[in-house]
Amino acid sequence: MEQTAPPKTESSFRLPIFVKSIRFQLTMVYSVFLVWILIVMNIGIYSVYTRSLSDVSEIRVPFGDMVAWQNAIQAEREESLKKLRDYSVLGTCLVLVVGAIGGYFIATRMLRPVDEVSSLASRISDTNLKERIKRSGPDDEIKRLADTFDGMLERLENSFELQKQFIQDASHELRTPLAIAQTNIEVLEMEEAATKEDYQQLVDLLKMSLERIKDVSNSLLLLSDGTALPSQMTPVDIQKLISEVYDEMGLKVRAAGLRFDWQPHGATLPVRGDALRLKQVVINLVDNAVKYNSTGGMVKIEALRKGNSAIIAISDSGIGIPAADLPHIFDRFFRVDKSRSRERGGSGLGLAIVKKIVEDHGGTVTAQSPGGQGSVFRIKLPLWQH
Repeated sequence: MEQTAPPKTESSFRLPIFVKSIRFQLTMVYSVFLVWILIVMNIGIYSVYTRSLSDVSEIRVPFGDMVAWQNAIQAEREESLKKLRDYSVLGTCLVLVVGAIGGYFIATRMLRPVDEVSSLASRISDTNLKERIKRSGPDDEIKRLADTFDGMLERLENSFELQKQFIQDASHELRTPLAIAQTNIEVLEMEEAATKEDYQQLVDLLKMSLERIKDVSNSLLLLSDGTALPSQMTPVDIQKLISEVYDEMGLKVRAAGLRFDWQPHGATLPVRGDALRLKQVVINLVDNAVKYNSTGGMVKIEALRKGNSAIIAISDSGIGIPAADLPHIFDRFFRVDKSRSRERGGSGLGLAIVKKIVEDHGGTVTAQSPGGQGSVFRIKLPLWQH
């Protein structure tokens, strides 16, 4: 009867975990290097010692049998060399054992911060991002590793906080028009004597709520990382673009009791970009200047060339921006005055959209508010290079 071969199985022999550790590998490398040094040192000592001995045949004795004396001296030398070899081997083994043990503990001590990093990384979650290694000591590679990990945790913590705040703000912006619409629907349902005008008013309110939700959704879509500018951008004349904004926004600015200043120059300022997006930037900033201004105030637009860049400056004589808030005004959903911003219909996304579009065009946007009196927003865009 034919016997079948037993199925192949993986070897049950497995290396201990500590063998795979860095400290063990460092210890082995250190030990091999130490053994190599000791072998070379012992060979060198043995060679020098043997060469320093004179030939036995040249030794002269003062009396007795010379051959017997030479044989006795040769035997003594061979015994001394044997002891030298034995002591060398014993010393090498002793130094190797002590060196390996010492090297292992030194490696363990030096790699302890790496263990701390590993242990901390295994415990990290979105609920305990405040933990840090906080390693003290000399500014060596290990400390720099620990500091880098602490910095990464701090950035992660900030990102999680921003994400949490972003979700809360976005939920609030979307929930508010929905709550208004639902409340009015419920009120009208309980009104037995509702008229056609009441229903028409509700329809108008629902349209406004839906438009509000649409605006917030479009803004969030624009700010998402997946939304990019068209690959084929065209030359855009900044002078012409601002003139169009001046015509479109002039009625709104003057209706608010403000003076609208814009003096176009003869020279063109061509930039490479998306005309609709760039117009949205200028409109957002002008709209912002109108919202936070007061009757009798001023909104001014300037455009000029500076080196290889086009500069657009939009200034107003409004309430200004506190110095502490200036670094945050381009953050999503940030408002200098939350209650007043909501009353004016702001979602806190306008300036974030401005920054996103400008940076997508390779430019920068900055804000100044000297003494909290009025604001100046400056956009810098690279000129079209023919």
